[in-house]
Formats: sequence, structure tokens, C-alpha cells
Amino acid sequence: MSDVLKQITDIYHPYAAIIAYKTESTCEGDYYLEKRDIVNGVMGAGKPLTEEVLAKMVKSVASSNPQLDKSLYGVIPENVLYCDTRMDGSKLVWYHGPEERNVFFIRELNIPNGKMKVPGLLYIVHNGSLSIYAFKGKKPKGTLYRAPFMNTTDNVCLGSAKVRKPTERTFVNVIDWWEKMFWLSEFSHLSGGNPIKGNLALLTKRLIETGEPFPTDVLKPASKTLKEILK
Repeated sequence: MSDVLKQITDIYHPYAAIIAYKTESTCEGDYYLEKRDIVNGVMGAGKPLTEEVLAKMVKSVASSNPQLDKSLYGVIPENVLYCDTRMDGSKLVWYHGPEERNVFFIRELNIPNGKMKVPGLLYIVHNGSLSIYAFKGKKPKGTLYRAPFMNTTDNVCLGSAKVRKPTERTFVNVIDWWEKMFWLSEFSHLSGGNPIKGNLALLTKRLIETGEPFPTDVLKPASKTLKEILK
């Protein structure tokens, strides 16, 4: 017996066996879960696995592995448009109207770090990946546009930012973590072609130096609409 297995058996003992049954009558199949208690190493008779017991098991596994814990709680900010925390898929969608943000760049680009006024932005976290789209006005409507930044395509390339993940998964904490991961990273290169009409580097440098509002007429339409994202 390996040392790891010995440590496990010293701490844990067999409690129950779960047997899964599946039909072949439908495309995906229907499932029935049966629980059999184990007492003194002997497996007992089968009985339906209750939702209460299953929920406790899922909660235990998720709490020991943060990657599986997709639950959110707490006050829901007004700018949250959509939330899905189901185990087989998770999505959180929120937005900010036009605002000023600190932006950072690698030295080779010769673009100064500084404050820049950006258009309204829609943030989507789907199964652990971040996407960002721009919109015109104070709140997203039907038409979305490509985010006018480097390192952004359908999925944002997050790189240099070092931000500790929140221990408490409130809406505010999770949203703040994702935004910091994006805005504290250094922009470095174009991904998926030029996202605006014109030279992105020159426009970005000008906006940082002058502080003028972002010219939304240079935005290019995105491949997705708000309706497609909120489903």
C-alpha cells in the first residue's frame, strides 16, 4: 500500500457506494442514481440517492477544489445582466458605461502608461474565459463592437497581472478580480487583426496624452449581438 493510499484510508472509511443507471432510449439517456450504504465493509441494499445527499457530496468536492466552485452570492450589482452558475457551464455578464481607466503597455510599444477614456464595455466570463465587447451609449443594447484594445479577440489574452483570487465568491469580489486581471495586464500585441478603423496604437497614445473621450465612430461591429450572449 502506498503512503498516500495509507494516509487516505487512515482518515477516511467507506461510507457508501453510488451506482449510476442509464437508459438508451433517448439521445443523451436518462439517469438513475442508487446509493448503497457500506457498514463494516459490507454493502447494503440499494435505495434512490436523494438530492440532499447528492448536494452535500457536490458541495464537499467543490469546496476542496476551487476550480469546481462556481457559486456566487451576495448583493447583485445593478450592472450585472446575466448569471449562470450551473456545474456543467457557468456564465457571468456585466457592463460599465464609458469611463476612465488606467492602461499599461510593454516598453517595446512606446506607448506611455496612463489614464485613458474608454467606451462602454461588456464583460463576459464563460467557463473560466474572459471576453470583452464595446458598445455605444451608457448601456449595451443590440449591437456590440470589438473591444478597442490589444490582446483581445473573442477570448481575452490575460498575461502579466498578478492578482490573488478572492476567497469569498461574492458578485463584487469576482467581478473586481476579473477586471483587475484585465486592466492590470500589460497590452502587448494585436490579436485577430486591427479591432478599430484606423491605427490602434496611434489612437491609444493620443487619447492618453489628450484625455479626450473615445471616438466611438472608429469601432468595428462584433460577430455577436447582445441577444446571442444573454442566452
